[in-house]
Amino acid sequence: MKKKDKVIVIISLLIVLLGVSIYFGVKYFLDKDLEKLEQELQETKEKFGTIEEITVDELVTRFNTQVIKDGVFNPANDEYLAIEDNIYWYGLITGIYLGIVPEEFNNDPKTEIVDHTFIYTTKDSQPEEASIEYIKFLIKANNENVTDEEIDNLLEEAKELSSSKTNAICGKGITIGYIENEDNYQYQVVRLYE
Repeated sequence: MKKKDKVIVIISLLIVLLGVSIYFGVKYFLDKDLEKLEQELQETKEKFGTIEEITVDELVTRFNTQVIKDGVFNPANDEYLAIEDNIYWYGLITGIYLGIVPEEFNNDPKTEIVDHTFIYTTKDSQPEEASIEYIKFLIKANNENVTDEEIDNLLEEAKELSSSKTNAICGKGITIGYIENEDNYQYQVVRLYE
């Protein structure tokens, strides 16, 4: 073999070895990053919890079950349903509404998966106690495993966190938010899926 051919072979081998080394080095670091991301995702799931998907109709049924158990307040009724801006609005009592926002609106509440729900209250309508009772029903409808004590703490925390636009974390697949405007306020229940 000529000296020139030997140099070409050696350079080619070095390039191949360098390429293989770079490939395995990059793969190693990418795998490490992927493991870290998977671990962070698992920690987030453990902190926030997850919940099963539910359709709009199923959520309304669960909500009404909670309301009817109480026996004092009006359940959500299709007679008082309006659809506006891809949100299902159920009039409950004067000035208090149940709002349900699907992940993807297609005007079929039997198949649409709920993204989040809320109780919307006008400030000039009902005493705050009625709105609080409705949000408690809504939280139970979203996750019946949340205790009454946890609900009270979540509602208090949601109000405190509202100035930072942060939701109260339940750890059971839902978070609670509070938004207040000049003439209305709302408590939101955000569902967290896998």
